[in-house]
Order: sequence, then structure tokens, then C-alpha cells
Amino acid sequence: MPYRSHIFAAAVSAVFCQSVGATEVTDQRGQSLSFDKPAARAIFLPMPAASTYMAINRSEHGIAGMNASSAVAMRDGILGKLFPGYAKIATNITLGAGTAANVESILALRPDAVFQWAAAGDDALAPLERTGLKVLGMRYGSQEDMAGYIAMMGQVAGKPERAQELVARQETQRRQIEAALAGVASQERPRVLYLARASDTFRVAGKKSYNDFTIRLAGGENIAADTPSSTTVTIEQILTWNPQVVLLGNFDTVMPADLYADPRWQGVEAVRSRKVYRMPLGGYRWDPPSQESALTWIWLADLLHPQRAGIDLRVSMRGWFDFLYGYALSDDEIDTILFAPENRRSAGYDRLLVR
Repeated sequence: MPYRSHIFAAAVSAVFCQSVGATEVTDQRGQSLSFDKPAARAIFLPMPAASTYMAINRSEHGIAGMNASSAVAMRDGILGKLFPGYAKIATNITLGAGTAANVESILALRPDAVFQWAAAGDDALAPLERTGLKVLGMRYGSQEDMAGYIAMMGQVAGKPERAQELVARQETQRRQIEAALAGVASQERPRVLYLARASDTFRVAGKKSYNDFTIRLAGGENIAADTPSSTTVTIEQILTWNPQVVLLGNFDTVMPADLYADPRWQGVEAVRSRKVYRMPLGGYRWDPPSQESALTWIWLADLLHPQRAGIDLRVSMRGWFDFLYGYALSDDEIDTILFAPENRRSAGYDRLLVR
């Protein structure tokens, strides 16, 4: 099957059957649920999910509860400005950090749909399902997984065509980047390390992680590719790997200046060449999969291969924000999303900025 057909098959892995007065939605576990009307009080336990649903709806309405970490990203990023009603959405739906469901709090919100990671397993999903709630499992890891749950969200929201357009736009952008970097030889791919955490431990993204996919798509070599999808490593291992580029994730507070000043990192090529970058924060964090992932790909491809990528990041950001949110970004807002003050001292970043 050609890849373009394959990704759209994945996008509709939630199989939709229309009947009089009802819509059948098959989630990413293969479980079928019937909806008489679009969900009006959906709950999202996975962190990236609420902002994606907002993009599909172009509104914060229809969300009764979301992960507290999702609200933090909205508060610290631009989505809180676009959809200020986010602050009224309940965030007490988990048991502490993570995605374990607080069933009692969720029931009190009277939801008509609950989204949870399918990989959480029956122990996590069954307590919700035993209450009679409609629980939809989402899969995480690949672009195909994301395409599937975007399509599923679109059907639950009553906006399947918009969800399919989002999936199609991402696929078009992916193809454009693949074509631009098709001639990059293996020895020309910089050794890239993504750090989900670096303040108290070093947590990296290995094989079958979304960050691995992003790094490879953007023309890099994930130096942690032989490790599990998420694992903790020592500084000694990082020194052995000697990455040429380091990406700092948005689930931590560490900035490039912290690594530049850390004596332990002075022997790392990425520090010596000033190629440590904090990943942007737009409508959601740009390191995990989201409605803005195409912008992550463009941003990283531009940093790794500025002479080949050939896609204007700032123009792309304006186009994507108009499509996703109906919002016209200012130059100052783009620079804020790109962490201009924090990244300006890193190599090649000035050309992405205007201030």
C-alpha cells in the first residue's frame, strides 16, 4: 500500500458508521461506541489531547475536564490567550501527576466522552468503563497513531471533515520535508539528543518514540535510538554519545544557558558549538505529537539543514495558526513561541527571529 494511502487508512482506524440518529465510533483499541450527538462534555486524560480537540473545534467549549499539565501549557503558551475559557475547565481529573483517572471527579463532571491512552491497559480503563462512561482509547508513538486519534476526535466532536483536513495538511507538510531532505546522506545527519528532562535527571527519547520520528524526518540521527522509547541515562553516557545538537523539552525548566554553564557538559560538541535549543511552545508543546507537529518538523529541519529545508518557518507558523485557530500571529508572538531570549545565543537561531 502506498504510504499516502497508509496514513489515511491509519487516520480512519476509528471506523465511522453513520445511522439514523447515531454515529458509531471505533477507538484505537477496536472498541465501538455509539454517539447520538456530538460530545458536549468531553474529558481528556492524555496531555496533548485537549489542545488538539480545541483546534478541531476552534473553541474551548465542549471540554469538561483536562489534564492539569495541559492547562499549564495553555497558561504558559499562547493557547490561553486564544481560548481564555480554558481556565474554567476542570483539571482535577487525575490522581496526581500523569494520566491515572480520578474516577470520582470525572463522574462529577457528567462527561459524555472520556479519552484515555489505550496503552494504559485494562486496569486503567476498566474502572471508568464500569461506571457506564464512554471511554475512547488513544494510541501514542507514531504519526499514524496521531492521525488516527485526530480523526476519532473529529467524529466525536461532530467535525470529521475538519479533522481529516488537519491530517491531510500534516501529511502534505511531511511529504514536503521528505522531498527537501531526500538527498541528505547518512554522514550528513547531525547526531541529535532530545532531553525530556535535564534538571534532576537525564531522560532521553529512544526507538519508537515520537521524538525519534521527528529527528529522523528533519534529517538528524537520534543518538539515543538504541534505547527504549523513554529512559534515563547518565552524563557519562551522554559524553560517550557526544551529540552535535541537543533539544530541551517543554516538560522541564532547563534552558540552553544552563547547559552552556554546566561544567559537566563542556566536552559535548553541541555545547562547544552552541547548538543547544529549547523546543518551542505554541498552542501546545512542540516536542510531543500535537496539532502543531508540522511546525516542529519545519523548525528542526531548518536548524539541522538550513541550506536544504527551504521552508519559511515564520510564514508556516502564520498559515498553520490561521488554519488551526483562526488567529493571525504577530512577530512578537512568533518570537515568544520560539523562545527568542532563551535560544538567541544558540547557533543559527537569529535568522528565525525578528527581535
